[in-house]
This record gives sequence, C-alpha cells and structure tokens, in this order.
Amino acid sequence: MLHKLILFGIFCINTAVLADANDGEYLGFKLGEKFAVPPGTVGMNHVMGAMIYAVNPGQHPHHIDSISIFVSPESSIVGSIFGEWYFSNPRAAKVFANRYLSNLELKYSHWVHRDRSLTYGDYQLWVEIEEKPRIVDDWPSDKNSRVAVGLIYARDSLGRNEWMALINSEIGKIEFAASD
Repeated sequence: MLHKLILFGIFCINTAVLADANDGEYLGFKLGEKFAVPPGTVGMNHVMGAMIYAVNPGQHPHHIDSISIFVSPESSIVGSIFGEWYFSNPRAAKVFANRYLSNLELKYSHWVHRDRSLTYGDYQLWVEIEEKPRIVDDWPSDKNSRVAVGLIYARDSLGRNEWMALINSEIGKIEFAASD
C-alpha cells in the first residue's frame, strides 16, 4: 500500500503536465476523439451499444492497473475513459480513493462537487470504490478491492446526447429522415 501511495504522490506532481479534464482529456485519451484500436485487439460489447476496449497501461505515468475506453461501435469515437487501481484490502482502496478525489477537487475547484463526482459543462469525473463480487466472470486482478476513476460525458449534456445518438445510428436504432 505504501508503494501505491508514493506513486499517487508522484501522480499529483505530474498532473500539471498531463492531459486536462477541463478539455475532456484523461489518461492520455480525449472524449469525442477517434480511438485508434490497436491491431488484434478485441473489444467487448456494452449493453448500450458501445464497444469497450481494455488498453494496456504499460508504463503509464499514473501507475494505473487498467484502462478501459468506451467507443462508438463503427467510428470508434471515445465516449468514456476509465482507469482502475486494485488493492489487497478495502481500507487501502478507500484511502487511495479519498486522496484521489481530494486532489481532483483541488485541481478542479471550479467544477461542481456532488457525492463522489465533479461536473463541469459536458464533463463528469467520478471516483468509485468497489469490492470484487462473490460471483464474477471477469475481474482482472487477484486483489479484491478496486478504485475506478472515470471521465464521462455528464448526464443530459450535449456531448452525451450526441455520443449516444452516434451509437444509436451506428447500431441501426435510429434512422434519419431523408429529404426527397
């Protein structure tokens, strides 16, 4: 746990040089931009129609355990960016999540804070703590506690509505009227 907290301190120092959530950027990806699907990568279908791609974080400066990108199914336009850190126990996860959220609140003090999220314009950042469910098919770690941080389009925002319309059009749920 101490190792992760030290790495988190490094993250806090490096946030100024990394992409900024004010512009819809997080973990090196940007909402609304095209995601370059790595060759040979297989995505998972999400119930709403988006595709989910697990991205290998490699030597990411946030020392993150996993990154998931939600994209439109055909054009691969990014609509959600999720980062996850795994911990051996719930207490360590809670400490990390609370510090992460506190640092987000400091950095984005002009964002509206509600519960465990921050919202500004079209964007919402949220921090969640989750324990491994008793029955689960896909849990990518041997550690039972997870902290997930996501940058998504805020509910009822123009960005979210446009991205959902794009997904619906690409999966054939919406047909646009053609003029004669």
